Amino acid sequence: MAAACACLAASWLVDPRLAHPSAANIWFDSDLPFRLEVMVRPGGWENGGAHPLLPGLGHLLLAAATALTGQADPLRAAGLAGSALCGLFAGILFALFCRMGLARADATLFAAIGALSSGSLFWFPVPESFGLAGTGVALALLVAASSRPSVASLAAGCVASGASVLTSGIVGGLAVAAHDGRRRQWGRALTSLLVALGVMTAAWSLQEWSFRTPFFLGDRLLEYRQHTFPVTLERTAHVARELLCHSVVAPALRNDRSSFRRVGVASSGPLGAIATVAWAALLLVGSWRTLQSARRGEQRELALTVAGSLVLTFAMHLTLGRELFLYALTVLPLLLVLAAGSARPQSGRTLVRVVACVLLLAGGLNNARQLHRAAGAARDLAAQRVQGGAGVSEGR
Repeated sequence: MAAACACLAASWLVDPRLAHPSAANIWFDSDLPFRLEVMVRPGGWENGGAHPLLPGLGHLLLAAATALTGQADPLRAAGLAGSALCGLFAGILFALFCRMGLARADATLFAAIGALSSGSLFWFPVPESFGLAGTGVALALLVAASSRPSVASLAAGCVASGASVLTSGIVGGLAVAAHDGRRRQWGRALTSLLVALGVMTAAWSLQEWSFRTPFFLGDRLLEYRQHTFPVTLERTAHVARELLCHSVVAPALRNDRSSFRRVGVASSGPLGAIATVAWAALLLVGSWRTLQSARRGEQRELALTVAGSLVLTFAMHLTLGRELFLYALTVLPLLLVLAAGSARPQSGRTLVRVVACVLLLAGGLNNARQLHRAAGAARDLAAQRVQGGAGVSEGR
């Protein structure tokens, strides 16, 4: 409930003009106006191959928010729906951490860190695919943390992780491989993957019924070639910094615009620096303890899923994506699983709790402040673009 309230408050900072087509690419290089459009009127989305079920799922969320609250403005309804989704995201994280063996207090603490992270506060309040994708990844990890998940559970994890952002389906696929990767279990693994593909295809067909939209697994995915870049050492450093740090602790804005591209770590002031140090400490200690637990055979499948997903995601973004903060929510659950490993029942847990509380307080305040600044910068630029567009229309 607290996570949903925080996200709801953040949604009211989003300027209504960001829903105007001329305001595209303002909010961290995202396509908010076009995402909102396909949520309002799903079906027939020719260039949505990488987001196969976003129109249908987004429309259901908007319809539910409108019906329950009477909110007629689609952007505000999307904010309400995103707030509810953020609450669900935090609840799934709590269940995941409990399944990892954390005490309820520790699970609550790390779920709160996830809810107040920059990824959550910046993406759940707006109409984009990443809130659904992050929630789907968290669900897939919950399945991966099970001792012996059924074929239906593994297939559901694949569908949940890949429904809104297709590349995030890596997590669900690796969960299948981690649990059924032995040769005698290949038939079970193939069954899980085929069931997942069948469910996604059926849901997509229902969504695109009568629109004659090309299948999402096809040349529609080639449009993303325009977002690829050469692999360099400089870009490698940017990818590591922006995925590992900016997803949790927001840095300073880039040139007073709503962008974190190529911005340094801990550049947002003292609070950001404190939160970044606390996050780095938890991530390092948690990664080491997760590795030790996996060697003992504890939660090995979850560890393999997380490690493999992070490696493949990192490799993919070495060439794909300009504004890497777009993908913050898709890697956030993976990073939180590693960080939460620091709170496993071992020595030093009291110190871990202190550091986690420091991160929660300093990081939450820092992220709220940076969100306010980003919203202000986006509001000013959106006003200029919308006003300029109106002037052009009147001139014509």
